[in-house]
Amino acid sequence: MTSEVEERIHKALARHPLERIEHGYRLVHPQGAGTSILRLLPANPDRDGLQVVSVAEIVAEYNSAGLPSFHPTGVQRLNSWAVHGAYHVADGRLRQTAQYSVYSDEPAAHLAAQSILNAFGAQLPLGRSTALATTSAAALRQQRAHHAMPGRWPKPLDEAALIAATATLQQRGLAASNNSTAVWAELPLSGDCPSRSIDPQAETALLQVNTGVPHPIAGAGYLATISLPLTQAPVDRAEICARLNALEGEEIDFVPRLGAWGLHTPDDLPGYSCFIPTAEPSGALHMTIMWWCVRRAAWLRDRFWTAKVGVSLR
Repeated sequence: MTSEVEERIHKALARHPLERIEHGYRLVHPQGAGTSILRLLPANPDRDGLQVVSVAEIVAEYNSAGLPSFHPTGVQRLNSWAVHGAYHVADGRLRQTAQYSVYSDEPAAHLAAQSILNAFGAQLPLGRSTALATTSAAALRQQRAHHAMPGRWPKPLDEAALIAATATLQQRGLAASNNSTAVWAELPLSGDCPSRSIDPQAETALLQVNTGVPHPIAGAGYLATISLPLTQAPVDRAEICARLNALEGEEIDFVPRLGAWGLHTPDDLPGYSCFIPTAEPSGALHMTIMWWCVRRAAWLRDRFWTAKVGVSLR
C-alpha cells in the first residue's frame, strides 16, 4: 500500500539527481559537509485503528571537518536550537534524526509531505550552521548572514486565531491562555491541580506555541516548547534528553519527531522544543503543533513521569 503522502514525496524528488537506496534517497553534499538520507520505512498497518503505512526517517550525517566537538551535555544544549530533528553522536560523528509517521488516511497529506521534504532539504544545511554558530558570537552572525532568512513575518498571525485556540484547549479541559503572539496550556503530570498559577507546586507540563519568532539561524517561524516542573537540573540531565529522543524514535504511531528534548538556558533544565521555519503564518498550524505537544507530554506522563520524583527512565 502506497499512501498519498509517499506518492507526493516520490513525485517531488523524481526530478532531482538523488541516489536511490533501499526505501529512499541519499544526497552527498558538496565540499564534504555530510550526507542527507530520507527513507520511508515500512510499518505494520492498522495500529490502534490507524493506518500507519510507513515512518519517514530523515537523517543528516555530518562530516567532522570544521565542526566543533560536542560532549554529551553539549549535544543536548545544541538540541535546544535543533531544527528538523534531534542531534546525537554515533560512532564519533554528529548526526541529526527526524521522523514523521505516515498514515494511509492522512487528512493533511500536503502538510505531511511538505514537512518531510522540508526536513530532507534543509536539515543538514541548517543543522551544520546551527552547530557552527555555537562556537562564538562572530560565528553566529556569519552563519545567520549565510542563510539570510527573514527574521520576521511580513504580517503576524491574527490574534483571533490564538483566542480561538485558547477556547478550544479550555473546552478540552486544559488550563490555557494566550497573548498577541503565543498560546499556552498546561497538562497535569500528577495530581488534580490543573495549573501552576493556582498552585506553584502543581506538577504540570507547560506547553507553549509562539508564532512569528526568530530562530538564531533558521529565520522566523513557529516555536513550540514543553517545560517540565523541575526546580533544579537532574544530575543525569543529558542522559534524560538523549534517552527521550531515542525512545521517541522507537515509536511507530506517534506525533512528528521534528524537534528535540534538550537542555535549556539558563538552568540546563531538560525540556522539549520544536522550531518550524515558515515565511508567513500557515493556517491553523499553531493548533496542530499544540496538539503534538499535548500528545507528547501525555506520552511522557504515562510512561516516564513519577510524582514528586520527575522523569524516571529506569
